[in-house]
Amino acid sequence: MTFARSGLRSAWIAVLLLALVMLLGTAALAEDNDPVNFSIQVTPETMTAPGEVSVSLRVSNTSDEDMIAPVSLFDPAGNAVTTFGDGGSYLLKSGDSKSWEGKWNVTQAQLDAGSIAYTLRYHLEDETGTLVEFSRQAVARLEFTGERINLSVTRTINPQVVRSGGKATVTYELYNSGNVDLTDVRVQEKIARNAKTVKSLPVGERATVSFESRIGSADLTSNASITFKAVGTSKTLTQQVEDALIPLAKPNLKIELTAPENGVNVGEAAKLVITFINAGNVSYSNVTVTEAKRGEILTNLSIPAGATVTEEKEFILMEPTDFKVTATLPDNTGETKTLTSNEVRVGVYDPEKQLLLTLNLTADQETVPSAPADVRFHLTVTNNSNIKAEKITISHGTKFIYTIDALEPGASVTLDRDVRISQAGQFRFTASLKDSLNNTVTFDSNTIRISYFTPTAAPTQPVIVTVAPPVKVTAVPADPMLSQGRSWLFTGGAAIAGLFGLTFLLFLVSTIVRLIKKHKSNTAYDHLELAERRDYTEPSDEDDEEVAFEEETVTTNEPEETVSLSREEKRKEAELPHEKLLNSMDQTVVIDSMDAPAADDEGGYRVSRTQEAAPEEAKAADPDAGQPKSAIGTPKRAQLSEASLNRDEETIAVPKAPRRRRNARKEDGE
Repeated sequence: MTFARSGLRSAWIAVLLLALVMLLGTAALAEDNDPVNFSIQVTPETMTAPGEVSVSLRVSNTSDEDMIAPVSLFDPAGNAVTTFGDGGSYLLKSGDSKSWEGKWNVTQAQLDAGSIAYTLRYHLEDETGTLVEFSRQAVARLEFTGERINLSVTRTINPQVVRSGGKATVTYELYNSGNVDLTDVRVQEKIARNAKTVKSLPVGERATVSFESRIGSADLTSNASITFKAVGTSKTLTQQVEDALIPLAKPNLKIELTAPENGVNVGEAAKLVITFINAGNVSYSNVTVTEAKRGEILTNLSIPAGATVTEEKEFILMEPTDFKVTATLPDNTGETKTLTSNEVRVGVYDPEKQLLLTLNLTADQETVPSAPADVRFHLTVTNNSNIKAEKITISHGTKFIYTIDALEPGASVTLDRDVRISQAGQFRFTASLKDSLNNTVTFDSNTIRISYFTPTAAPTQPVIVTVAPPVKVTAVPADPMLSQGRSWLFTGGAAIAGLFGLTFLLFLVSTIVRLIKKHKSNTAYDHLELAERRDYTEPSDEDDEEVAFEEETVTTNEPEETVSLSREEKRKEAELPHEKLLNSMDQTVVIDSMDAPAADDEGGYRVSRTQEAAPEEAKAADPDAGQPKSAIGTPKRAQLSEASLNRDEETIAVPKAPRRRRNARKEDGE
């Protein structure tokens, strides 16, 4: 491991040397081939406070060739100067120069530094024609002649990690980096109750103050508030120091020592592996590792907190050796501890006394029909070493099988064991025994695989004829398309039935409405019954179409005429209003009963109306004045015989109005 680390250091040194050579070569190239000249001037050069200065720059190409790329100018803050050339860049021809003048606000930090610098960037070709970027600065010196009050503070915590019950020390270094003397510099640290004061701190002087605190079972936090005054002023200035954690030490380091091989042959190298596992927050440096017989084997190790460090060491062994190492561990708590590893034994074998066993495994079957299954294993153990092997333990995994007491060199023994396996799979046996160094050595047999198989079906029995079971007839599965069609037909039929029912309902309602309207029409007073035939020149022969008249007898024996018209009154009550109006008009249609009425030019009847005369005048004028007359003619039933007239009685024919309807005439007939 020491050789490996030495090789790594050499590689790093070589890389650094190569980088240095390349850097020097580039610098030489810049000095030899750089044609750019860059200068600066500022006004004023002395300042008593931050402020503006005037800057004058000049860039020139001193070579006899044009530059292939423009130069770019940047101010002290790293920003491009856009007023220089074309947006901050300018291409220099052979022997050409470019000047620039501007202003710059100098800060207090730049005054403290004592200078400002402008940067020029450009590209040049090297010997291979590759463009190489160059950067050159023009620095202008500034002198600060005013008062500068500045206190620089540096804090140191020791130790970095403090063990429980230990003390932590915080030290402040105060440095007057200004140009004014300071007084009453007072430092108040959080971990301490009392502040500490430096009465006077001249320019360029340093002062140190320290604070101590004992840590318990928790971490500490350090911070400080520092106040001071400048000489000649009463103003108090304050400066804060940020928080810093002082952790409680929690060490947790382990050392593990291992040997990849339990033994080696005589004269061979045995490898030791030392592993440091640091799970705590304590760091260790300058660690040394020693071995009891061989002394210091590792030096200058660093084990950071939370890290794992592994180191390897080889030793030539001639005999069996027990190894145990001890580490000396200086830590960052200010203490040094020691830690011892576990012990590891590395054996050394004599080839003539080395054990060598071979195990040959077979089985009576390679497949089983099911699990669990019984399998017979045959294991042959052969001692191929030059010494007797004793107490050989045979096992399968963790299952003990058998112990062979002794086996001479070259001898073999066969073990037959019936084993019930729980499942198919791979099987391998192991032989274990102690060697001459009392180390346990093991030897494995070959691996065999037992798998499952499907057993052959048993021979079939003679066929027994049995009566065929009744055939169960099932309906053919419905065709999806037919079922869908039936569903559509059922839906259409239902829709048609609904429409038919709605139509019938509308028809029934309309019929009832028509009957009601007809009834109202029949009972209306202005309704006219239509006859099958209407002829005014030739009256119909049907009795129901003739105008019917009935006679009523009026007896006039009484001084005053008394007329009994019970049926007539009844009929009048049934008359319509317009009939009553016509009957109320007292007019008589007079027609000659014996002579035929005179016909008019068209062959019809002529009707004449005369006002009714007084009874006496009527009798004188017309002997038949007391006889009834018809407006159209004398009907059969309206003719009165002379025999029906008496002196004591007087018969008057009263014409009866025609019935409005056929039904009305039937009622009167009844």
